[in-house]
Amino acid sequence: MSIPYLEIEARGSHREIGRQIGEAARELIVAGIAYYEEHHEDMGGPSFAAAQRECLAYLPFARQALPGVVAELEGMAEGAGVALARLLVPNLGEELTCNSDPAAEPPTRLPRFAHNEHCTSVAVRAGGRCLLGHNEDWWAGDVDKNILLRLTTDDGTGILAMTSACLLPPTGINSHGIATGGNTLYARDQRLGVPNNFIRRHLLESRSLADARERALLPTRARGSNHIFVDAAGALLDIETSAASAAFIAGDDRLVHTNHFVDPAMTGCDLSTSAGTRRRRVRALDLLDQGLARGDEPGELLRTILRDHDGVAEAMSICGHPDLSVPLGERDMTTASMIWDVRAGSVEVCAGPPCENERRLFTLR
Repeated sequence: MSIPYLEIEARGSHREIGRQIGEAARELIVAGIAYYEEHHEDMGGPSFAAAQRECLAYLPFARQALPGVVAELEGMAEGAGVALARLLVPNLGEELTCNSDPAAEPPTRLPRFAHNEHCTSVAVRAGGRCLLGHNEDWWAGDVDKNILLRLTTDDGTGILAMTSACLLPPTGINSHGIATGGNTLYARDQRLGVPNNFIRRHLLESRSLADARERALLPTRARGSNHIFVDAAGALLDIETSAASAAFIAGDDRLVHTNHFVDPAMTGCDLSTSAGTRRRRVRALDLLDQGLARGDEPGELLRTILRDHDGVAEAMSICGHPDLSVPLGERDMTTASMIWDVRAGSVEVCAGPPCENERRLFTLR
């Protein structure tokens, strides 16, 4: 079984890149927005009409801090022939459906799905290789709308990324030897500011880990996230953020992160109630340590970890499958799986759960 996905090459300014993506993925973008419109309240957000209005309050912060990223999304909207406000809703998915501060202004919702399962990230340095593996777990309706992006910005930065068609790419590898993955976190201090997916897109153009760190700590960020990085020199770095705080976790030869805060300085603001996120992190660390002790080839070790089920319910495993007993709008799953090799400048990707979908190899030119 192999879930298909669209391959898109785009180059130029941010707006030109966005327009090319929008034109090439028009049908998938329209279908993706329709899915969010139908199910947004099931996802834990407001009605889609209310969500469009809420998104506009975040836009001035994004325009001021990250005008290029906003221009890219505007280009996508133009290319796909959709209103920008409608495309903003899926790109503020965490702000709208993982919202976590009831005291904020304007009043926001408690995180209805703070128990949900989302992404797993695993970084390893072994055998002369430095790899980052990531299972992108998000809403099940996105699994058939993936696109593989090969981007070249005005300054010549090359990017390889897989994402849902109506989303700015949140993870990937670039020609500066940086790969990054992200994990949803639930903190107490969400506020109006720059949406997290805009920051993640911004991270894809990082020129070094120091540059990535500065980008991740954007002072006007709206909410927290986990950002995990590897670089071609072999460094591993994890940054946990809330809207106003941050902690740094340096890796020696391995790093694992899921969807709860790990650093003691950050655990006090954690609102995650998921048992699965803690189970997945322990399981991934155990498999990683066992494989490193055996001297396993690091690429195959990451493949094994990312397709693992560990005999638990598939909806809570590292390789996530949808729980068919819940309404469609509430289902999440592994929508894509990626392994980035920063020294080779390559990524292995598949759409859907990696236990049953074929990986393909793409390289930066």
